[in-house]
Amino acid sequence: MKVYELRNDDSCMEINYIDRKHELGSDFNGDIKGEIWTPTKVKTVSKKKYNDFPRLFPGVPIIKKYIKEVFEPYITNDVEFLPLFHDDFELYVLNITNVLDCVDWTRSDVRTYSDGEWADFNKLVFDFSKIPDDTYMFKIKETATVQVFVTDLFKSVVDEHKFKGLNFSVVYDSEFTQEKEEEQQRLYDAALEEIERNKGQEYSYEEARELVDQGEAMASGPWKMQLNKHGQFVQGELMKDLSYQWMIPAYIPPMLLLQSWHKVKKLEI
Repeated sequence: MKVYELRNDDSCMEINYIDRKHELGSDFNGDIKGEIWTPTKVKTVSKKKYNDFPRLFPGVPIIKKYIKEVFEPYITNDVEFLPLFHDDFELYVLNITNVLDCVDWTRSDVRTYSDGEWADFNKLVFDFSKIPDDTYMFKIKETATVQVFVTDLFKSVVDEHKFKGLNFSVVYDSEFTQEKEEEQQRLYDAALEEIERNKGQEYSYEEARELVDQGEAMASGPWKMQLNKHGQFVQGELMKDLSYQWMIPAYIPPMLLLQSWHKVKKLEI
């Protein structure tokens, strides 16, 4: 069994709010919203190559009506379908309400703050005995506002109907051997070493942020920040599969404000 993080492809159609006063917010933490939901009006800001799963921000999947009709029989126990207003398409937010307590804390590699509080997962391992066999989509409470996880069941429906626009990044594979895990870690560590090698002048976060606004890309360990092709500030984290997970951050983690940054090659995103 495999668990994937649900992420949009970089070639997905992008949408945004018509009125920032009515933006969705970042509080999609698994709570039911149907009774208090007021549809927000959105617009297309970039058509791009794929439009089955329009991109807004991480942790809040957006789908078109025909995707809803296919998935509805399978995922009604895992999600709410919340409507959006768009001039050209019938769109829905997938509000994942299935929050599982399924982290294997004994095998996961946890990153903490200086006070010992949980900060993030360096490596996330699931206890599959706590994931029901009929699960398609779920969240965990620790990352509920920014991450959505899906199983092979979800992926098989996407593959069967040839839907486009999703990247299925394997978070954990029950058949992932220790040897494979060690090789993945070796490649990840090598990539981080390459980022840090010959990095030249270092900058504070405030200086680095000003350079980003001038068109530079800046890195600090696994973190990277730059402007996307629409001129929006984006922040990315290097994943174990050596791809970057990008987001338009609602806030900057305090630990990033204390790190030193250096110039790196800008990516096309």
